[in-house]
Amino acid sequence: ALENLRGIYRFIGFALITAIRIFWMIFLALILGENEKRSIRLRRKIAERLARFLKIQVEVQGSFPEEAFVGVVNHRSYIDSVCVFKEVDACPVVKSEVSRWPLIGFGLRRVATVFVERDNKNSRKETRSQIAQFVKRGVSTIVFVEGTTYVGPDIGEFRPGTFMTAASHGLPIVPIAIEYEQAKAAAWVGEDTFVPHFLDFFGKHKQTKVKLTFGELLRSSNWEDLQSRSHSWVEAEVKRMRASFDSQK
Repeated sequence: ALENLRGIYRFIGFALITAIRIFWMIFLALILGENEKRSIRLRRKIAERLARFLKIQVEVQGSFPEEAFVGVVNHRSYIDSVCVFKEVDACPVVKSEVSRWPLIGFGLRRVATVFVERDNKNSRKETRSQIAQFVKRGVSTIVFVEGTTYVGPDIGEFRPGTFMTAASHGLPIVPIAIEYEQAKAAAWVGEDTFVPHFLDFFGKHKQTKVKLTFGELLRSSNWEDLQSRSHSWVEAEVKRMRASFDSQK
């Protein structure tokens, strides 16, 4: 019963924090005009507030460069976005279905966000073009390059499109690894749907410990080289973080 109440309380808080902040972003856009960098900063504040409320503790290692970059991240959970965007000002690339989510999709459609239909070749091409445009004008972009969530300790194949774009436009890549203390519980996979999984996970766990590591900046005109180096580094780092969590038990 206590777990159920905790899950409901946190879901209500999550919804209220998200709603209030998104409406504030939209209000500022209407009053002051749209401002990409302001929207990105406000998105970071939302992530910071949600992390505090949900008791998500993120241990960060490494750092990202001052210049705009394409961050390529492995994907464990819907919580990934909160963990990453509380640490860095950046534009996310998200699947098009999210644009139809109540409230969250409404807000994301009005701020710096790239939506992609993964099964649509033209959409993927347009997404790659938007990523290049963002980075060239000084806005970092985050891509969950597996395309879906994976339960650890393994990671999935990194889709090639982002690396092709970086190689052809000379964009810097920063590999980013993320792992959770509650490895299987954090993953949102299979037939899971958002609300039941949220209630179950945040009802069971008083706090969520996460490790997030930024790798070194990579540049190459060879997209396969970028893909291989990024995947190898993230895979090794995730396994290292998993071992670190397991050794603390």
